[in-house]
Amino acid sequence: MVIERPKSLRDLVLENLRERIVSGRLAMGQSLSERSIADELQVSKTPVREALAQLREEGLVQIEPQKGAKVFTLTEDEVEQICDFRMTIEFAAFELALMLDPDGLASDMAHVVNDMTSAMDAGEVHAYLDLDTAFHQIAFKHCGNEYLSASYERYEGKIAALRTHMAALPEHTQLSLKEHIELKKACEEKKLKALKSILEEHIARTRDSYVQATSE
Repeated sequence: MVIERPKSLRDLVLENLRERIVSGRLAMGQSLSERSIADELQVSKTPVREALAQLREEGLVQIEPQKGAKVFTLTEDEVEQICDFRMTIEFAAFELALMLDPDGLASDMAHVVNDMTSAMDAGEVHAYLDLDTAFHQIAFKHCGNEYLSASYERYEGKIAALRTHMAALPEHTQLSLKEHIELKKACEEKKLKALKSILEEHIARTRDSYVQATSE
């Protein structure tokens, strides 16, 4: 029997802040006061400071000397780099997963896509976005490469927060669901070339949508 250790205050604060940033409850560029967060969560400033330092490592928080912390913002060039990173690492994970465990990959994708469809039909946007994140984790679950998985995991929160930001755009989630269904089908049929093409379109639309959202 393994006894699970209770989470530290730092971890609890970290989870709270990460969830609020990813869900959009803390907006991009919003200032973060250590004192205000500590008072709100009824903890000292030390675990707050430690949590903010970790979130900076994940790219979710920016900390500037004399100015303090704020939720991350992105330039168009940074979004371009994220999209290039995603395309490279996600396609590599899908390619390996199709070689190592195609049946497990296809099965997990089918389950998540079914849940995504139900969430969309019910108008549960936040549930849909969580499932969207889960969908892209599947390739790393089955790729058999811990280095790929760890690299993606480091920026997963930032990618998820960007995904939330995009969800406010008209028809974005409807197009997203369509593309996820197509990705699932390509994996089921083991069509790597089609998978790459759909993934490129899917990720490129994130880049274009972000430019549109920021200009508006």
